[in-house]
Amino acid sequence: MSLLGFSRNILSSTPSLTNVQVQFESILNENSSDEEEFIRPNIPTAQSIAAVEKQPTNAMQTDSSAMQIDNFIDKDEIILAMIWSNNQLGAAYYNILTSELFVMDDTYDDNIHFNITKTLYKQCQPRYVVTISGTSDEFLTTIETLVTSETSSELNRSQGTSSTGPMQVSLRVMRKREHGFDRCYHRVRCLKLESEPVNANNVERLIFLQGLLNFKSIVMIHALGLLLIYIDQHWNNIALDPSGRPSFASLTSVTLRDIVMINDDTYEALNIVHARHHPSLFKCGDVASKKQSGSLFIFLNRCQSRPGAQFLWRTLRHPTRNIEILNERFEVIEFCLNSDNQSIVENLTSCLKHVYRLTKVILDRYLAQQAKISDWRRLHKTISSIIYIADICEKHREKVKLFRKIVDSITNEVRYVKYFIEYIVDFNAKRSEHDFIVRENVDSHLDKLHQVRGTLPETLTRMGEKDMKENLPPSVTTCKMVYIPNIGYLLAITGWNPSPTNNADLPNLEFKFVSNNIRYYKSPSAKELDDTIGDILLRINKRESYIILKLVKYINKHAALIFNAIQLCAELDTLLAFYVVAREYNYVKPNVVDRQIIAVEQGRHPLQEFLIAFVPNDTYSGDGKSLVKILTGPNASGKSTYLKQIALIVFMAHIGCYVPAKSATIGTVTHILTQITSMDSIALNTSMFLQDMRQINSALYASTPNSIVILDEFGNGTSEVSGLSLLAAVLNNFVERGIYCPHVFAATHIHRIMSMLPQSPLIEEQTFQFITNNDGSVAYLYRISTGHATRSFAHAAARSAGLDEQVVKRALEVYEKFKAGELPSRLSEAARQDIAAGIIERLLESENFDLEELKLLVLQVTEQSMSV
Repeated sequence: MSLLGFSRNILSSTPSLTNVQVQFESILNENSSDEEEFIRPNIPTAQSIAAVEKQPTNAMQTDSSAMQIDNFIDKDEIILAMIWSNNQLGAAYYNILTSELFVMDDTYDDNIHFNITKTLYKQCQPRYVVTISGTSDEFLTTIETLVTSETSSELNRSQGTSSTGPMQVSLRVMRKREHGFDRCYHRVRCLKLESEPVNANNVERLIFLQGLLNFKSIVMIHALGLLLIYIDQHWNNIALDPSGRPSFASLTSVTLRDIVMINDDTYEALNIVHARHHPSLFKCGDVASKKQSGSLFIFLNRCQSRPGAQFLWRTLRHPTRNIEILNERFEVIEFCLNSDNQSIVENLTSCLKHVYRLTKVILDRYLAQQAKISDWRRLHKTISSIIYIADICEKHREKVKLFRKIVDSITNEVRYVKYFIEYIVDFNAKRSEHDFIVRENVDSHLDKLHQVRGTLPETLTRMGEKDMKENLPPSVTTCKMVYIPNIGYLLAITGWNPSPTNNADLPNLEFKFVSNNIRYYKSPSAKELDDTIGDILLRINKRESYIILKLVKYINKHAALIFNAIQLCAELDTLLAFYVVAREYNYVKPNVVDRQIIAVEQGRHPLQEFLIAFVPNDTYSGDGKSLVKILTGPNASGKSTYLKQIALIVFMAHIGCYVPAKSATIGTVTHILTQITSMDSIALNTSMFLQDMRQINSALYASTPNSIVILDEFGNGTSEVSGLSLLAAVLNNFVERGIYCPHVFAATHIHRIMSMLPQSPLIEEQTFQFITNNDGSVAYLYRISTGHATRSFAHAAARSAGLDEQVVKRALEVYEKFKAGELPSRLSEAARQDIAAGIIERLLESENFDLEELKLLVLQVTEQSMSV
């Protein structure tokens, strides 16, 4: 079915105009006193002579507050409150843009590394961080480090850009004495959500909250109360609209129990995400440069909408080991890959292009009538599109769980929002970009006002003629009725015969002023117009403002439903992006299981396979296979690429994406830990070796049996003996864990490592195949096999890199001598220097300086130099 045909079917299912009109009239008549309280701001009153036409506005004028909102529309503003007590972390955070509250039940977090605290912080990327005093110094130090490092990162990212400046993260430590548990608990009990039952009393509200909150999570309740108190006290400073009040659209529980722990070093080393590619900075749907970027996020970002790109970003930052969630995502991709469903996929893709991000800040712009006609079109497109998407999914709701969620999210209230916008907003009529135009026949009162305004020129002419006959002397030859703001209707006498004196008083007329030889009077007809018609444009504006107030309040009332539907459509957008990549590059569905296994047949590196003629390789670890793989091979044979390939395939399986392989069975992992050398050590003011040691320490401490550990050339930053001993000790630590050993993949050029390790079925040697040519060059096959290499062939890599051939030959000579247990000969230049040094030494030791003896020595030096 074509999208056009589908749209016609949707329109045919729209309720009758009468039903929509009746529904809106019932809303319009609620609390009609609001009409007097809400007048559209910044709209000039009418200025008219005879016709009383509205003055044109300057289209070049811009609203600074709207621009400020636009600047921040793609960046969430998060307030995060965290409290750590007795090894339990409780947290809550609030999204200023969407008015959503999130809470995390009490979760164990050790007092050494605070991994849960760090992970939650990275997930939220907060703008404000709140905690209380009296907690452990280690916890406060951890938070301060996170805030400081984030601010430094923002400063680095902002250099060389024309942005509005880096985002400074604000940390606030509240006094525990003034923000104890009792006060915070009481504030939570007073929490009022927009989604709560209408007209709920305190008892009903508490019952409603108990269904959403686990009041047994003491630390979480304390953190939530602290967050709410902070918002109450500082709303004027943190909100884009300080005059408003904080609202809470919904409350959602989040958990980090199922997250795969990945630190920032690993994200950088595997090129999964880079801060410069955040959706707020990167253009959506920009396929150009995806392959050259080297970022998995950019490679996967085939999203059609901004919410989709943002959901993809969060998904990459939140890989999960929840198999049920992963299978739901695989289900969508599998459905899309079915050739019978291509027309459905095309329709979904077309609709997703018109889904825009909607936040409470944007809704406040509509409420303040700062929205443009284009804003209303965008809102209408978004709501229409999510409804169309739901209707597309309706026929297949039993096949795909996400489709069922999307269908259920589109309630009658959401549909009526769309119908009301179509019924009320006149998108075709346009006075100016900032005008909100109400359609005809929406409100009888407004239609009457427009009718009065349309006949006003004739009315003014008639009333002027009436004054001419009844109240003006014969000396007045011409006059007209005009309206002047703040004064009202006046009779303007434009012609006299003869001209009167300066102070011409006329009976029954009140003189006002003279301008350009025209005298203005308040006549009886003018007073009548003041009483009956008044400022007609102001009255129209007030009535239109009242209508839009009711419409926006209805939208606000059901904003949480709309937000939820947009979020589900964003998830669908991300999964359609996964489908596009899977189709283009022949990816397969991984079988994610709850056991210790990594079995990948003909795996490929997702970011490298399209750059070169890629050679796929198999990977088998666990489930009866070895767990510790020691990889050796020549330089540039593909070891590092293979290690990253394994980690990326495991990562992609844990975000619900198909993987680059012929087949794959992946056991869920708790951590992806890497020790991969990066250039960041310079920025961190640490040596490469110290950075490697920090990463190794994290791997040893955090790894579980269901972890994957990647070690790339560990020990190369120090002497060979020290590196060998350290690498052997680390690998031996993993091996001694027995059945609790994680998946370990270690690449090294220290070929003696096996002699330092115990004999164990957990250990397997692997190498990359190569061929040595007759000229000493090496041809890499990039194929992994069992065994080990005895040489690194660094000279071959150096030659291929363009190193001077004389240098390469000398390196080979020294290598062969050392291999044979001999000392290499000195360079010829060094030998000549040794002879000259010997002569000088003999001369210095001689007591009598003999010129003939010096000549003889020089002759000998010359002969010896020629023979060297």
